[in-house]
Amino acid sequence: MSEPKRYPSAPVVLPDRTAQLEPTPVEGCTECLELTEARSRAKATGDGTTVTDCNVLMARHRDGH
Repeated sequence: MSEPKRYPSAPVVLPDRTAQLEPTPVEGCTECLELTEARSRAKATGDGTTVTDCNVLMARHRDGH
């Protein structure tokens, strides 16, 4: 009997999007400032999930300006 396949397909390779630009805060907007500060704290602690969340919230918030 032959050895069973342990990996039935090739691994998924996700695109590296680390080089994409982050949203920039709108000057004078307190919500943008809060998100920027939270993003900076998250970067300092290596919390990539919170960095991404802040980027998404800031990008969506821009529609309100």
